[in-house]
Amino acid sequence: MICVEVFAVAIALYLILRFVSTYFRVLTGKRKIRKIFLKVFPVVQMLLWFAFAFWAFDQLFIGMAAYPFLTGSLIILMVGLFGWYFLRDFVSGIILKAENAFETGQQIRTAEVSGTIKKLGYRSIGIVTSEGEFVKIPYSTLTSQKIVKPAETSNWTEQLIRLKISSAYPPEKIQNMLKIRLLEMPWIVSDDSLQLKITRDEAGNYVAEIHVHLLNPEMAIKTEENLRVFVREVFA
Repeated sequence: MICVEVFAVAIALYLILRFVSTYFRVLTGKRKIRKIFLKVFPVVQMLLWFAFAFWAFDQLFIGMAAYPFLTGSLIILMVGLFGWYFLRDFVSGIILKAENAFETGQQIRTAEVSGTIKKLGYRSIGIVTSEGEFVKIPYSTLTSQKIVKPAETSNWTEQLIRLKISSAYPPEKIQNMLKIRLLEMPWIVSDDSLQLKITRDEAGNYVAEIHVHLLNPEMAIKTEENLRVFVREVFA
């Protein structure tokens, strides 16, 4: 009877999590909320399954003489798996950064991808390819690969973009939203070199002058097109 109860709870938990994962993204129209959900939900899902595992273990083995030993073994096993999965990339990242002195804007080539470093995280490295694709590679994967760094590590391209925007919106809001949109583009170097100025033209409309650095010149036209579409959709 206990086994049937545990099995039923497992099925119910699976269906609930599946329902939330599927329909929350469909029903949520705001991109910012959906993005937060996609980051938080996997953690919540993992914690719920951990809680279920301990509850099921307690229900199935609480009457056994070896229950304390089995409980301790389960805790050690879960902590070990959790630590191995998260710490392996963290430790590998420290070693690789110390050996290679990685920095954003640097070009590298590995067995899997070739491009420019966009982001150096705690557990993975973000690389933008020449096609503008953003690739995240765990540091533990790179430890067994050959890493080539070309002599020329800076291939940045400067771009100046001018956009006309309706004056119906506060300039602070326009500036903030444009900056967020730019930093969402993986081929933009960083927010340190980003310059954004809002002025008015003779007709009273705002003119946004944006000065950015791109990881490669091929992304110049794509950057301006994306921004013009964004302005039409948001500030129309």
